[in-house]
Amino acid sequence: MKHIHAYQHYALNTNNELVHINSTVNNGTTKYYCPFCHQDMITKRGDIRQWHFAHKSDKEECSYDKYLHTIAEKLIMDWFNKTDSIKLVLSTDNKCSKYEDCKFYNSFYCRKDDTADFELKTFYSNCSLEKRYIVNDKAFVADILCNNKTNSSSPLFLEIYVSHKCEQAKIDSGIRIIEFHVQSEEDILNIINSSEIREGDNIMLYNFKRKDKYTDKLERPFEKYILFSNMKSYVDKISYTCKNFNRLHKGIYEISFPYNDCRSLFLNCGGFYVVGKAKAYYDNFLKKDCSLCKYHSKDTEGNDLCKLYKKCGNHKYCRDNDAAICTMFRMNQDIINLAISEFNKFTSQNHVDIWPQNIYSMK
Repeated sequence: MKHIHAYQHYALNTNNELVHINSTVNNGTTKYYCPFCHQDMITKRGDIRQWHFAHKSDKEECSYDKYLHTIAEKLIMDWFNKTDSIKLVLSTDNKCSKYEDCKFYNSFYCRKDDTADFELKTFYSNCSLEKRYIVNDKAFVADILCNNKTNSSSPLFLEIYVSHKCEQAKIDSGIRIIEFHVQSEEDILNIINSSEIREGDNIMLYNFKRKDKYTDKLERPFEKYILFSNMKSYVDKISYTCKNFNRLHKGIYEISFPYNDCRSLFLNCGGFYVVGKAKAYYDNFLKKDCSLCKYHSKDTEGNDLCKLYKKCGNHKYCRDNDAAICTMFRMNQDIINLAISEFNKFTSQNHVDIWPQNIYSMK
C-alpha cells in the first residue's frame, strides 16, 4: 500500500511506551525506538516539514504498513483496556412483520436498514496483544485478544487490516471478530477517540448474532384500475398501498399491483388504463369503451379522438360512456389481444390481485 506523507509520528521510549513526536523534547539524549523493528530513531523537529521520527541508521527504513499495524495494535489495546464504556453498533434489518407470508414482499419497500447496539465492556474485560487461542484443535493468533468475563470459551478478536484482511480460516472458526481497516495514523485516532465501534466500510464484524426487527409501519405503494358500475373507470396511483388495496372496493372490477413511478408499463398498448379496460372486457365486465374501438385515435396532444366524428356526427373527443350508445362501435380485437398478451407476460413474473364483484349481483 502506498501512503502519502508516510511520516512516523510515534516511537517507543525506554519504558516501551508509545510517544507522539509532539510530546518529545529535543535534547539529543532521549532514546526512541521504532515500534516495529526496534531500531534507534531520531526526532525530526524542523521548521519546514511536519515533525516526525526517522530511523537513525542509513539502512532502508522498515515497512510503513508494519509500523501502522504495530502502533494500531498497541493504541487500540490500550484504548480498549482503559475505556469504561464502548458501544458496539451492528447493522440489522427492520422488516415488515408480514414479509414471510406476503406475495408482494420487496426488500426496497418492505425492509429498512437499522442498527442494534450493546455494551462491549459488559462482556469483555482486558485485552492482550498477539495471544494464541485454540478452537476445534486449531490454533489462531489474535492481533488483540479480549477475554470474555463470564465465558472463557467465547473470546473477542480485534484484528488490524492494513494490507492483509483477516484470514478466512479465522473467520470460519466462529470466533467473534472485529476487523479495523487502517490506512493511516488518522484512522487509528478516529477509533480510539470514539466511545463506539460502528459497523461500516472500515469496520467489519464477523460471527456476531443479529436479531432482525419487525414493524407494521412499512408499506408498499399500489396502483389500481377501478371499473365502476356506471362503466366509467380510472387508475388510482395515490390512495392504495399493500395494506388497504383489498379492504375497500369501490368498483365492480379492480386490478391492483405494486406501483413504481420509475417503471413504465404496457407502453406498447396504451398503458395500464387501456390494459385495465381490455382485461375488464375480456372478463365480461366491460361491454363497450371508446379506447377499445377500431375507430379510436388520439390527436397530437394525446386526447382520445373518434375517427368518425365528421361522418357520423359523433363527438370529436371521446367522453365517458359515449361507446355505450354509439351505433358505429366496433371492437378493436388487435388492441384487445395485444393488451391481454402484455398483461399475461406481466403477471407471469409479477403478482397481481384481480377483484371481480360477483357477476350475479350486477343483474
